[in-house]
Amino acid sequence: MGLFDKLFGGTHAPQPAAQEQQTKVSLSKEESIQKVNLAKEEVHKVCLTKSPLNGLVARVGLVLDYSGSMSSLYRDGTVQAVIEKILPLAMEFDDNGTMEVWIFENGYHRLPDINLNNFYGYVQREITSKYRMGGTNYAPVMQDVFRKYIQEDPAKISDYIVFITDGDNSDHAQTDRVIKEVSKYPIFWQFVGVGNASFSYLQKLDEMQGRYIDNANFFSVSRTSAIQYSDLLNEFPGWLADPKVKAMLK
Repeated sequence: MGLFDKLFGGTHAPQPAAQEQQTKVSLSKEESIQKVNLAKEEVHKVCLTKSPLNGLVARVGLVLDYSGSMSSLYRDGTVQAVIEKILPLAMEFDDNGTMEVWIFENGYHRLPDINLNNFYGYVQREITSKYRMGGTNYAPVMQDVFRKYIQEDPAKISDYIVFITDGDNSDHAQTDRVIKEVSKYPIFWQFVGVGNASFSYLQKLDEMQGRYIDNANFFSVSRTSAIQYSDLLNEFPGWLADPKVKAMLK
């Protein structure tokens, strides 16, 4: 069982049979679609308990660490499980059920949007067969998320970004500048640290000074922990309810 199976629960869509990362327990495409649809129902139940999320229309983005230390998580199919865990959020919030996706190392790459029609086998098809891994810089991909949602495709709705990483970044000062500047815009960053590496930088986010508004949340999970949608959506409703955010969306 892969790490993200443990973290997010359940089995996940397999990579193509020719790949080394084929899992012992695999689901057909139809079974995987059914599983994702059931997860959307779980997301909806969480939203019913948090009034700012009721009927919310928002864009959902997924940012995936593609540094070398993540290689085993891509090989064994666990990153595919992340996609299948986050996609139901987009299906709940986004008016067309589509999720924008980035990978990052020293730089970044925008990937094809994910929806219910193309999520199956996405990691092997769109990521591992095309790109090389590198280091860990947050600022370049965060700048591009800002560029995509605020400059290229502005909309009077909020943007919710799930940012998955297994270790601290090498560009603290640059990331500080980006997150402070982006705090003036309706983008919320949900950072999730995976594994037992140091996340000292992300742990400082809640205390970071100089932001217009607290625009980020962070939590980490170990190899034996489990994440629920209630964890992923813990601070997002409070951010949405803030008068400063409401003013941004007018």
